[in-house]
Amino acid sequence: MLCLVFYVQAQQVIITGVVTDPGNIPIPNASVKIRGTDKGTTTNDKGFFSLPTSINAVLEISSVGYASQTFRVTNDKPLSLKLAESNSNLAETVIIGYQKVTRKKNTAAVSSISGRELANLPASSFDQLLQGRLSGVNVQNFSGAPGASPTVSVRGSSLLSSAYDENNVLNSPLYVVDGVPQPTETYVGPGTGTGLNYLGGVNPNDIESIDVLKDASAAAIYGSRAANGVILVTTKKGRTGAPKVILSGYAGIVQRPKLRDVTLGAEERRAKLAILQQQLDYNQERGLPALITDSLNPAFNGNTDWQDMFYQPGNVKSADLSLSGASEGGATYRFSTSYYDEKGIVKATGFKRYTMRLNLGARALGGKLDINPIINYSRTDKARGNGDGNSPISLGASNMPSSLFNLDSNKKAFLLGQYDDNLDNNISNQLSFTLNLSYAINNHLRITSLTSYIYKNSRRDFNRTNELQNGNGNYSFAFSDNEINILSSNYMSYVNTFGKHNLSVVAGQEFTYDQYQNTHASGFGGASDQIQVVQGFQQLKIGAYSDYQAYGLLSYYGRMAYDFDGKYLLSGSIRTDGSSRFGENNKWGFFPSVSAAWILTEESWMKDVANTFSMIKLRASLGTSGALPTENYLQYNLYNVNAGGFNGNGGAGTYNAITAITPNFYNGAAQKGLSWEKSKQWNIGADIEVLNGKYSASLDFYNKENSFGLFSVILPVTSGYDVAKTNSIGVRNAGAELTLAANILPQKSQLKWFSRLNISYNKNTIMNLPNGGRDLVLSGDRFDKSHILSVGSPVNAFYLYKTLGVYRTDKDVPINPYTGTRFRNPNGEYRAGDFQFADLDGDYLIDVFNDGLNPDKIPIGDPNPKITGGFTNNFTWKNFSLGVFCTFTFDRDVLNLFKADRFSNSTDGDPYNNFVRYSIPDLNKINIWREPGDNAQYAKYDLGTYRYYYTSAQTFFLEKGDYFRIKSVTLGYQLPHNFLSRFKIDRFKVFGVVDNLAIFQRSNDLPDAEAVNSYGEYNGAGYPIPKKFTLGLEVQF
Repeated sequence: MLCLVFYVQAQQVIITGVVTDPGNIPIPNASVKIRGTDKGTTTNDKGFFSLPTSINAVLEISSVGYASQTFRVTNDKPLSLKLAESNSNLAETVIIGYQKVTRKKNTAAVSSISGRELANLPASSFDQLLQGRLSGVNVQNFSGAPGASPTVSVRGSSLLSSAYDENNVLNSPLYVVDGVPQPTETYVGPGTGTGLNYLGGVNPNDIESIDVLKDASAAAIYGSRAANGVILVTTKKGRTGAPKVILSGYAGIVQRPKLRDVTLGAEERRAKLAILQQQLDYNQERGLPALITDSLNPAFNGNTDWQDMFYQPGNVKSADLSLSGASEGGATYRFSTSYYDEKGIVKATGFKRYTMRLNLGARALGGKLDINPIINYSRTDKARGNGDGNSPISLGASNMPSSLFNLDSNKKAFLLGQYDDNLDNNISNQLSFTLNLSYAINNHLRITSLTSYIYKNSRRDFNRTNELQNGNGNYSFAFSDNEINILSSNYMSYVNTFGKHNLSVVAGQEFTYDQYQNTHASGFGGASDQIQVVQGFQQLKIGAYSDYQAYGLLSYYGRMAYDFDGKYLLSGSIRTDGSSRFGENNKWGFFPSVSAAWILTEESWMKDVANTFSMIKLRASLGTSGALPTENYLQYNLYNVNAGGFNGNGGAGTYNAITAITPNFYNGAAQKGLSWEKSKQWNIGADIEVLNGKYSASLDFYNKENSFGLFSVILPVTSGYDVAKTNSIGVRNAGAELTLAANILPQKSQLKWFSRLNISYNKNTIMNLPNGGRDLVLSGDRFDKSHILSVGSPVNAFYLYKTLGVYRTDKDVPINPYTGTRFRNPNGEYRAGDFQFADLDGDYLIDVFNDGLNPDKIPIGDPNPKITGGFTNNFTWKNFSLGVFCTFTFDRDVLNLFKADRFSNSTDGDPYNNFVRYSIPDLNKINIWREPGDNAQYAKYDLGTYRYYYTSAQTFFLEKGDYFRIKSVTLGYQLPHNFLSRFKIDRFKVFGVVDNLAIFQRSNDLPDAEAVNSYGEYNGAGYPIPKKFTLGLEVQF
């Protein structure tokens, strides 16, 4: 009898069944998993599943929007399983690096989003769409250019450099697509490169889900690349069931925002005459330009706003086609192709993307071997206008043509030639192949091998005409780069249940190899604009260079997850990385983490509130992750043979007939002791779900400290080296994150209303700097040294003169009691109508230094936003749907360089004539000083005398960058299924989207408080963030 019982328990069966909702409607894609193992399957579109298992095995059935259910197998009879409706998402799985766990058993700080929320939104890359949708993830779209990269940071920035492209990469989280880390380092400082977003080749409609690993317990498994967080992207795959064809697309217009206010026509002429007469003497007035006094001037009272000549009507269109399903043998497939085309609102700008992706899945060896190959191809093409996609308007704020100025066709042609006549082709092709093999040794032990190969080629061809080169002959260059990335990852996973003990273990090894090479050739002084390739230039006017680099990364890692009785959870991970970028003394880095959670609602003493609280979970974690340097040969410092060129000829100079520098190429100043940048982070959090998911909340507090950050220290030229790297930077980011979600109306209501608010607070502080923590002064967009790095201050804090007001009369200007002279700066004394600055060192002189610390400047303000988030509201009623999504940023300061420029006239050559030729702001809208005694807010207009110039490095131009944006509004209608079934159509949906509908902000002087650079400055030359209006449809057969 005992033998018979043992035989029954071990008997293998194939269990089949159908999963339905309470109305007996099949539930597709429901998960059916065998408890205590990693085996499982999903239901097809008819709710059917088939799964090999054994008698007495326990099945766990779950699906989004339904309550989970368990079932013990006692025989092989077909099952009929009904899942009750639920708003809970505890059964959903999240990916935390080489493992999947349910939200209920997750111990880490993870934010997730479904690909459904990103589908059919008009954007050139999916990272733009993450803004405001995930707590702890700050996305700032500094540029509205088609194909531009947003700046993405997870739990604050630790990077002290804020160059646009460099910031986007070095401060960026690690992106992992279908298990493959994406190479990004070669996009730093593209210079003459293509300037393409490295994520632009991923079609947002191909994305199944995105999981963001925020704390160290989740991210540490990725070791040296996880200091800035990890974003895991899972693409869509084929499902069992009948083939599905989905066709979707949209088209619409792109509209430029409102132009800046300027004074036009007769009003401009009168305003300029008043300013000139106020500030000029009699002889200077006699020499006023005829442009402003001659009534025969064709544009004497003209009112042309020349800003508009750089813009054009934009449009956007997109098309997607996918085919998915499964063969009779169970092999799944999904093929998709897409096309995206956006014509920018600035002339000669745009972006095109073409993608193809094939995801396959099959089982062999009796179902023990899973085979999942993925092939992806993408091509992106970016038009960059005048050649600078980040600053496309070539005329600055202070030299936009006056409305009185008559621009003939030749002058217009010259200004627009940089758009119409430039050749600037930027094309990137990427091909990737991924093969995932997973073999089940038994029900508990599995071996997985992931191999990936990525090949990328980019090319830029550029030509500027002779006219745009001021008659010096045309200029051409060609830039081409190639990159190969190879990944091999092999790991073993073990899953088992021992009574009330559940254990999951992963251990593996990984190797990454990256090879990069580029070639650049240029020619200048061409004989004809028709010669647009370097080969046609004279040999003496051709320059060229090339580069070849490679690096390798070898890793070993492991993760363990344990829970007792489903209520006490413990997880830990460890990873060690060996990088070729470091010297022999510190080639290996070590990154451990640990986390724990307690699900209070599983306790018996909480059963009385179980009907109210579906789950209350407390979490805590502690761990370390790292950041790789971008320099592939960091351990080898480069000798500069020109560093000692004291004789001015570029050679190694001499002093008193003695060589100043003796090169040592064989045993130079190698940096073998440089170590890894480390990020230590603790996190305390709680997850609460009420009324079976009707309401939910997630709260996290964290402290992240990045230490041993690399920084370049300047060396004496006599050493033969320019700089040396040191591990001397420390930055702390501390804050809190809150996500609230609610299904507001009763479940039986025909009108459904889902609302979600996520809000993040982060405070950024510098902890360590080189040279004993000495302050470092930086230039932002200008050379006025308006930023400072100081221990205890935020990264890139502003460094400004303190503005006290405007002098009403000359008598208000202080007199130095020792010299009898007025308060002054190096260019002269201050007078009535000048800005009044605080004399912090009391010497009656406002110091103006080209570099270094300034005793009359103060660290002030913070360009890093402290509060960011998003607010989602989705409504459905019958076949109608409405979605309203908003984003916001609060507690951030912006330095308005543009406003400073509007009141500063060009000082080169003839300042008075320049003042007449260029546009001015609308002076009627501001309180500007006009005559002695005026109690003004603005100093008098600067005509370029240098004494009272409108320096931008003052607190007067420091503004609040807070904003609340209605990011997107989506309205859709789905045709009734009964009607569509006549035509064998499963789904037909029409929709309209308005993107960037409106913005509400504290500053009245910023056109768009989001469109600033990464230093927190607005210079007026950036690409405006446009509005988009699209109509589209989605059809499923």
